[in-house]
Amino acid sequence: MKYFRKNIAIIAKYLQPQRKAFMAALVFVILENGIQLILPLFYGKAIDRVVNEKTLSQNVIILIGVWFILSLVSEWCMRLRIRQGVRIGYRVSVEMFTNYVRHLIRLPLSFHKSNKVGELIEKFDRADTYLDKVINDGILQSAPHIITSILAFGVIVWVKWELALIYALFILVFMAITIKKTKPIIEYNKDISERYENVYGDVFERTPNIFAIKANGAEDAEHKKTLKKYDIIYDYIDRYTGIWMNLQLWQHIIFSTGFLLLFISGLYFISAEIITIGQFIILLAYINMASASIQTLGSNYKELQEGMVTINRAEEIYHISEEKYEDRDAKNMEICQGKIEFDHVFFSYGEHEILKDINFSAKPGQMIAIVGRSGQGKTTLMDMIPRFLVPSSGRILIDGEDMQNIKLEDLRSHIGIVSQENGLFHDSIKENIKYSRVAAHIEDVLSVAKKSHCHEFVHKFPKGYETLVGERGARLSMGQRQRLLIARAILRNPKILILDEATSALDSESEKYVQEAMEEIMQGRTTFVIAHRLSTIRKADLILVVENGRIVERGDHQELMEHGGVYKKLHALQHTTV
Repeated sequence: MKYFRKNIAIIAKYLQPQRKAFMAALVFVILENGIQLILPLFYGKAIDRVVNEKTLSQNVIILIGVWFILSLVSEWCMRLRIRQGVRIGYRVSVEMFTNYVRHLIRLPLSFHKSNKVGELIEKFDRADTYLDKVINDGILQSAPHIITSILAFGVIVWVKWELALIYALFILVFMAITIKKTKPIIEYNKDISERYENVYGDVFERTPNIFAIKANGAEDAEHKKTLKKYDIIYDYIDRYTGIWMNLQLWQHIIFSTGFLLLFISGLYFISAEIITIGQFIILLAYINMASASIQTLGSNYKELQEGMVTINRAEEIYHISEEKYEDRDAKNMEICQGKIEFDHVFFSYGEHEILKDINFSAKPGQMIAIVGRSGQGKTTLMDMIPRFLVPSSGRILIDGEDMQNIKLEDLRSHIGIVSQENGLFHDSIKENIKYSRVAAHIEDVLSVAKKSHCHEFVHKFPKGYETLVGERGARLSMGQRQRLLIARAILRNPKILILDEATSALDSESEKYVQEAMEEIMQGRTTFVIAHRLSTIRKADLILVVENGRIVERGDHQELMEHGGVYKKLHALQHTTV
């Protein structure tokens, strides 16, 4: 019962904005089926009149004429119902898609790092398809069949209640078999959905890594791996189809047996002159009508159950809390000085403690460098400044205010980030730079492009700033992509800059240009830099050495070299390697 209420709540959520259109569709459903239900009465009476009067009288012609007109009206109502259903299905699909995407992009960064994009897209795509089926096939098309079944059964009772009792018995058996045999079908459908999501997750993961596939000659291996997964899906689909066919066979046997018994009984009643031939034809028409509707309902029941399982799987994403963008108690932060303080900050991922008792202060305009070996917690530490991650304990303050008390949108509006992540879209160079400030004028774009040394290569393209960069910037070199990301960060005119390996992907010439630009744009901004090339952070006001999640050394370049600890070893190792 709880699961049923949950399903009703989900469907109601999407139908609520379309309630007027949905009610109109139901009106057309009632009219269409109300007319269909009375049509057999007209031609049944027409047949009896012809048999009794032995002629085609005016009354018979009128009955046939009314039957014909009502048939046209019923057809018109059906077409209006279908059209309305298509409209509702489209609007509900848009509502579901926009809600899903809105929630997805507002989930914490940790969620996106631990889930496959392809799985999420496939999960939604299947749910979107089934939602349309649930609304149109499961509700709008089932409603007329429910009405038809009930009223047709009522007519059978009216014609001959003894036959109605026999028919009711077969209906009960049909319902019991359908419910029982649908359960394993639903389970198989769930398994099939999970495996499709897994396949799509793998494909989406590998497509951006096409270079690695080709470089390692893994095309055939990837193809075979995908085929193997589809072979497993095929086995599940084969079993699923077998159970479904078995159910349909049982449904057919039940109704065929019931119809045969009722047909023989009807013939007996005619021979005994208990009912007329016209009544017998009416009886057969309504038995066929009710049987067809009940069998359709049985099929729709399966579709409805499968659909709700799939939709519920997609709806699980709403159980994951979004980042707090609109906390009522959060404060606005229109002006930012750029002072950052970490006060006894700890961070754990599950049971694994990543950051331990982090304490430091960055004054406005200072350059803070974070160094250390890979996997020591440097990026995790930086992810806390824009609140991609939240401390397990301790506080991070900006201009003396706990970040947790500041509106997230305001906080991030003052932060510019250039990371190792490829943040370019399949759009023009201009639009990619403007992504951090969509209302920026072309003059602003040109200004930051020149500062980040993008202009040197952009003006060489035939289309200049209108040049499409390809998916994830595939048409640009690594250095060009990095400089575009730097231009984007500068355009935002942030008070705080985070440069996570900002120059690690550049060649020596590009690095020189970018370093010069960085020195210029860092003026008046609090800047955090993570760099493998220690030569790029010699001018840092404060260098923090992170080891096993702790700050083990701090000071400027000269102080740390004189100290002779981890920093000096890293410096010596890098210069030895060079």
